[in-house]
Amino acid sequence: MTTTNTALDDVIEHATETTKAASERAREFAQIGVRKATEGFEQISKAAQTATEELNSQMTQAREGATKAGLKLLEVAREDADASFAAVRDFLAAKSPIEAFDVSAKYWRGRLEARMAQAQDLGAFVRKAADEAVRPMQERIEKFTKAAA
Repeated sequence: MTTTNTALDDVIEHATETTKAASERAREFAQIGVRKATEGFEQISKAAQTATEELNSQMTQAREGATKAGLKLLEVAREDADASFAAVRDFLAAKSPIEAFDVSAKYWRGRLEARMAQAQDLGAFVRKAADEAVRPMQERIEKFTKAAA
């Protein structure tokens, strides 16, 4: 019976050691999993923070560009108003219908030329502002594409 008890004790001891070893391995595996998950979360968090900062920067640039474009439009409106008032003044001061017609023709020709120049200037400004706002995101996408390839 002592041999049976000794064999049984050996089996119980072996089972206990195996259970302890398995528990330690499971704990180590869980700790590794938690550490890797934490590291992954930190990386994702840093990437999200960087993306947020870049997006805020781009939004600020876009807002500044829109503000400058709005100011340019106000300047165009002011120039138009000034030219209109000057044309009306000259038109009312005309001594003859021919002189009034010349004033009118000069005004419309000048406005057409001014509008074309203003449109070109404003278009170039808007393109530049849009490019400056979008360029950082394009560079980020290119960097990401190259890293993923």
